Amino acid sequence: VIPAIVGSSLKATKLSQYLFEKGVNAQPIIHPAVEERAARLRFFVSHTHTPHQIDTVIALLGDG
Repeated sequence: VIPAIVGSSLKATKLSQYLFEKGVNAQPIIHPAVEERAARLRFFVSHTHTPHQIDTVIALLGDG
């Protein structure tokens, strides 16, 4: 499990939706489960993910 702290529930939710539309499943973890400033996306990465898939997600995070 790899968290990406984004800092607000709204941003985490919007970024999760953006990634989903691009074919990436990253669940938002938002307030009240975590403090508002600690809102994050949660990525489940395994040995079956390719380097290309991981690079794609990193690029999408930069775009989103």
